[in-house]
Amino acid sequence: MSVTTHALTLDADARTADQVAMFVDGQFVPAAAGATFPTVDPNTGRTIAEVPRADGTDVDRAVAAAKRVAVEWQFTDAIARAALLRNLAALVTEHADELARLEALDSGHYLAKASELMGAIPLWLDYWASLADKVGGRTIEVPGNKLSFTLLEPLGVTAHIVPWNYPLLIMVRSCAPALALGNTCVVKPAEDTSLSALKFAELVKEAGFPDGVFNVVTGFGTEAGASLAAHPDVAGITFTGSTETGKTVAKLAADHVAQVNLELGGKSPTIVFPDADLDDAVEAAVQGFCSHTGQVCVAGTRLFVHADVREQFLQKLTARLEQTQVGDGFADGTQMGPLVSQKQYDRVRDYIEIGKTEGTLHYGGGRPAGAPEGGYFVEPTVFVDVAHDARIAREEIFGPVASVHSWSTEDELVEAVNDSIYGLFAVLLGSDIKKLLSTARRLQVGGVMINDWFGELPMTPHGGHKQSGTGREEGIEAVHGYTQVKHVSVNLDPSLRAGSDWAGAPL
Repeated sequence: MSVTTHALTLDADARTADQVAMFVDGQFVPAAAGATFPTVDPNTGRTIAEVPRADGTDVDRAVAAAKRVAVEWQFTDAIARAALLRNLAALVTEHADELARLEALDSGHYLAKASELMGAIPLWLDYWASLADKVGGRTIEVPGNKLSFTLLEPLGVTAHIVPWNYPLLIMVRSCAPALALGNTCVVKPAEDTSLSALKFAELVKEAGFPDGVFNVVTGFGTEAGASLAAHPDVAGITFTGSTETGKTVAKLAADHVAQVNLELGGKSPTIVFPDADLDDAVEAAVQGFCSHTGQVCVAGTRLFVHADVREQFLQKLTARLEQTQVGDGFADGTQMGPLVSQKQYDRVRDYIEIGKTEGTLHYGGGRPAGAPEGGYFVEPTVFVDVAHDARIAREEIFGPVASVHSWSTEDELVEAVNDSIYGLFAVLLGSDIKKLLSTARRLQVGGVMINDWFGELPMTPHGGHKQSGTGREEGIEAVHGYTQVKHVSVNLDPSLRAGSDWAGAPL
């Protein structure tokens, strides 16, 4: 088997990469079977590189490496683990431009947005570095002369199955706490977007992490992903992606009783009250369903606009969308790039055609003028006169397609918003803060933004209700997803007999 000293070589001008390798046990290696698959530039439809196609054999190697070093890493001083994470944060900053170009090239983010994301990633590494030596157990008051306390211990080997919409950020947001808290990691990036994870692996090695602590296997979900989720030596699994795939991951994990964190689908509402600043409301709505071409779990694709301001809102929304520049992610001024793949393009186009039978097309619905040939581009698309039970109002499209719904009373609004299998996120826009807070408490969602739009931060918890997932990423709440509790009780009496009457019922 050939071994290289790095994960890949990027030719930014040609938009290609070569010598792409996985990262297993501190080495950059091909798949054991030698198989590869193409990863494609969604701006052009052209192949960027051939990526190793891992199977169960590769997953076994990666998990074995992570398991071999798990105890050593668990008992590495938390201060030392934190120092390595800070080294890694500095290296991400140093290589931010290359990472941004890889992310934009592979996932379809426009370059300015990708650069912003790469600039933010060190925040997650620094946040968890700062917590590595500060989280722990507690002492418990119990009857008798006893010392009772808990220890927080790592799970062991953790699997991280990453989606294609925000590949590096979502990988880091789960791997950073896992590593900080003493777990070892095996990452399976989405097959459409493997490159930034592999480049990140180079930086992990350069930062000085021990071999085996962090591993990346690339390939398809039905092969590498399923093997990883089902592996008996994986103690914890973090998955971000569709609800249906998340259910499959949970079933695979259940066979060996692994702990599971799931961030799944969404059909989030953006709610406009009659006293809202409509310019701000329109901006929040556009960010909500057009950011990353609508390929966001929290995307606000259901627009609930109060009947009194509906027409004025739609006029302003149309004007704002007409100003949105859709095109090649590497072109100056681009604000919305392509969908990630031909498969996703076909899916979104199908939903647009469904929408034409379920409502009235208000804006968009076609291919943007001047978009590069071969790329997976679609216009921002808005439907009105859509029933709450329409498919485009209930199913996650994962594209820039929104439905507009009118409302008049708060009870009517809350009932319509909560009538969904999803419960990930909501945005509320208005001036009456008491009413906004009252409404926020009634919504069955994991997160609410008031007079703002969503931006993830490492210190705030993120996750969903209902079929939008289980557990929480980010914030101190994420500690629970990567640790297990051990209770220790110490009898401080001179002998076991001295203080124990067995509750008055000796054996």
